Amino acid sequence: MFMFQPDRPNPLPHLAPIKESLQEALNSADETDRPGLRRALAILDRFLSSDGPATEDWARRTLAVAGIDPKRKEMKAIQALRSARPDLGLKEATTLVRLLKSDS
Repeated sequence: MFMFQPDRPNPLPHLAPIKESLQEALNSADETDRPGLRRALAILDRFLSSDGPATEDWARRTLAVAGIDPKRKEMKAIQALRSARPDLGLKEATTLVRLLKSDS
């Protein structure tokens, strides 16, 4: 699993080239491969989407990709969310992480 490291750039924005590659593969795929490629593109779209509000579901997925447990590393979780979505305010990121901490 990928481990988030604060001294490295956030990996999520770098998924755009992967999306482009999957789209190219879908364009030339046969009918048996198309459903899987469409599903992969849909999953990437959820991670790359920055036009909607940050949600608990988005935060949970983002932290899972980064390998961060919000219960054990609250500050790293907040940093990871704000790195994944630079327009996310500190208060909103903190609220999301605390909601995730209280879920279990």
